[in-house]
Amino acid sequence: MVLKFEGINMKYISFLAFFISLIITLNPLRAQETEDEIKVISSKLIKNQLSGGTTHIITREDIQNYSEETLPQIISRLPGIEFKDLYGSGFGAYQSIDVRGFADTAKSNTVILLNGQKLSNIDLSFVDFTNIPTDTVQRIEVIKGNSAGVLYGGNATAGAINIITDQLPGFEDKYSISTLFGSYGKFEGFVSGTKSIKDFSVTGNSNYIVSDGYRRNNGLRQKNGNIEINGLINDKNSIHLNLVAHDQYIELPGDVPVNTFSGGALNGQNGFPIDPRSTDTPRDFATNYGQKIFFNTAYSPNEDLELINDGSYRFNKSQGFFFSTGITDTEMNVVSYNPKVKLRNELFGFSFDNISGIDLNYTYYRSDRMPTSGGATQQVYKFSDTNLGFYSNFESQIDSNNKVGVGARFQGNWLKASDFVGPASGAFRTNNRDSLTYDPQYALHLGYERNLNSMGVIFARIGRSFTYPNVDQRVGHTPFNVSHDFKLRTQTSNDYEIGHSFKNKSFSFHNTFYYMNLRSEIYYDSVDFLNKNLDPSKRYGVESSLNYPVNSFITLDNSFTFAKAKMRSGNYKSKEIPGVPSISNTFEITFNILEDLNFSTNLYYKGSTRMINDTRNFQVKMPEYYLLNMGLKGNFKGFKFALLANNVLDKSYYNYAVASASTYNAYNTYPLSEFNMMFKLSKDF
Repeated sequence: MVLKFEGINMKYISFLAFFISLIITLNPLRAQETEDEIKVISSKLIKNQLSGGTTHIITREDIQNYSEETLPQIISRLPGIEFKDLYGSGFGAYQSIDVRGFADTAKSNTVILLNGQKLSNIDLSFVDFTNIPTDTVQRIEVIKGNSAGVLYGGNATAGAINIITDQLPGFEDKYSISTLFGSYGKFEGFVSGTKSIKDFSVTGNSNYIVSDGYRRNNGLRQKNGNIEINGLINDKNSIHLNLVAHDQYIELPGDVPVNTFSGGALNGQNGFPIDPRSTDTPRDFATNYGQKIFFNTAYSPNEDLELINDGSYRFNKSQGFFFSTGITDTEMNVVSYNPKVKLRNELFGFSFDNISGIDLNYTYYRSDRMPTSGGATQQVYKFSDTNLGFYSNFESQIDSNNKVGVGARFQGNWLKASDFVGPASGAFRTNNRDSLTYDPQYALHLGYERNLNSMGVIFARIGRSFTYPNVDQRVGHTPFNVSHDFKLRTQTSNDYEIGHSFKNKSFSFHNTFYYMNLRSEIYYDSVDFLNKNLDPSKRYGVESSLNYPVNSFITLDNSFTFAKAKMRSGNYKSKEIPGVPSISNTFEITFNILEDLNFSTNLYYKGSTRMINDTRNFQVKMPEYYLLNMGLKGNFKGFKFALLANNVLDKSYYNYAVASASTYNAYNTYPLSEFNMMFKLSKDF
C-alpha cells in the first residue's frame, strides 16, 4: 500500500519529533504492579464522566456485536443521536453524527475525539470515520449536553464523543484478518498485527475499502494505514504514539430533484420515484488525503496522582471538483498540546476526583477557489485560528448516596483571517486585509446524583457552553464575490437536564429530559441567502433506553427519542428549526440460538422532519419511514462471521433533503440504499 505524505513541511516534523522525545524523556503514565502482571490505567481508560449528566459507555463487546456497521451507525443506536448519510457510499464516508437535534450544524456543535484528541475540524468538512476501523476501538464515551464543553472546550454544545483505541502494550503477539463483501460493490480487506517486545508493543493495521455506491457516480476508494507504539518505561511511566495516514477518492452524485431545477434529465420532474439512483453531476468528485500523529505520556508517582501529556499534529488536504460551480483546494495543518493532571484526594471526610488541564490548539487553513474552466484562482481564504483554554472539574462523593460535580473552563480564541482576490477576470472585489480578533468565552458545569439504592439513581445538572463560528460559516457570511469581514457572533448555550437510571440483574433503563436555551445560534438563512446569528432559540426533548434480557435466549433493547428545536423570538418565533425529527425509535430483539450463534432483528422508525432551508416552515416535510434489518452472527472453528440484510422491506427513502425557500413542494433529496446485504468474515491468530 502506498500512502501519500506530500504537503508536510519538514520543519514541522523535525520540531514535533524533538518535542515528542523531550516529553517522553522528561515526563512520561501510570502503572500498578499486581501479583502476576502489570496493569496500566491510562488517562484514556478512565471514564471522564460528569456527575448529574448523561454519559453512555459503548463497550468493546457492544462494538464487536456490530463490527460490520460504521461508527456513526453504532453510536446512533443511543437515544437522542441521529446519523446523516449523504451519499450512501458506506464505511462511514460522508456520514455525520447529530446529538440532540442540530441537523446541518451538528458538525460544529458536537466534538469528535480520538483518544482525547480532537478530530473535529474548524470548517464544515466531515470527520473521516472510514480511517478508524471498528476492530481497533476499545470503547466509546458519549457525553451529552453542553457540560462537555468544560472538558473539551468550544463547539461541544450538543456533547462530545471520545473514540478510544487500545493504548496498553500487548504482552503477546497477535494477528487478525477480515474481509467484507456487500451489495453495490462493497468490499473491505483489513489486516492487523501486534508484536510485543518485553514491556513494549507495536501494532499496525491497514485496510482498503471499495464501494460502487447506491447512486450513479457514487464510487468510493480509500486506503488507510495505522501504527501504534505502546510501552511501559517502568511501573510509573508509559508512552503511546500513534501514526495514521489515509488516501480517499469519492464520487459525488449530488441530489435527486423533486419539482425543481436540475442540470440533468429530471429537471422539473418528481425525480425521487422516477429514478432515485440518478445523478445530475456525473463528473463531480473529491479527493482527500492526510496524516495524523498523536502522542501520550503520563507519570504517576502514586495511586492518587497522574500527570498526562497529550499532543497531536494533523495534516489534511482536500480537493473538490464541481464542474458546474467550481474547484476547491483546501489544506489544514493542526497542532495541539493538552497537558492535564488527575488527582484523587480526601478533605474533611469527603473524597475528591479532579481533572485540570490546559488546551492549546493552532490551525492554519488555506482554501483556493477556482473556476470550472481551470483558469486562474479567483479567491484565496487564509485563516490562523488559535485557542487557549484552562479548565478544572471536581467530582466529590459526599457520602455513599450523594455525589456532586462542579467544573469551569475559560478559553480565548484568536482569529486572523484574510481573503485575497486572484487575477481572474471580472474579480473586482476589495481585498480584506489581515484582521485579528480575540473572543474570550467560558463553560460551566454543576451536577448532582442521588443513589436511591434499590430504586436506582436520580440525577440533574446545569451547564453553559459556547460555539465559535467555523470557517465555512464565516466565509459564507456574505455572498460569493463580495469582500468579507468574517464576523459572526459566538453562539452560547445554557441548558439543564434531569433523569433517572436503574439497573439490576433483570433489566436496565435510562430516562432523561433536557432543555436548552441558545443565543446567537449560527444558521444558514435560505430566505436571505446568508449565514447569520439567529434570534434566541431553544431545544428540548426526552430520551429513553431499555435493555431487558427476557431469558438466556432472548434480549430486548429499545431506544426512544422525542426532540424539538424552535425559535424563541424574532421573525420566526415558534417556528421549528429544520432538520430535527420529532420522534425516532429503534427496537431490537436478539435470539441467542447457540453459544456461538445469534440472530437479531431491529426496527428503526424516524418521524417526519422539516427539510433543510425550510426556515419559514411552509414546505412539505420529509416523510416518516421505518427500516427492518436482520443479522446472523456467530463463530465457527475460530472464524467469526456476520451476515446482514438491511432494509429488508425494500423501502425507498432518504434522511436528508434540502427545500426550496420560495417554491412550495420543490426540493432536492439524497436517496439511500434499498434492500442490500453484507457478509463479513474475520479470523484472529
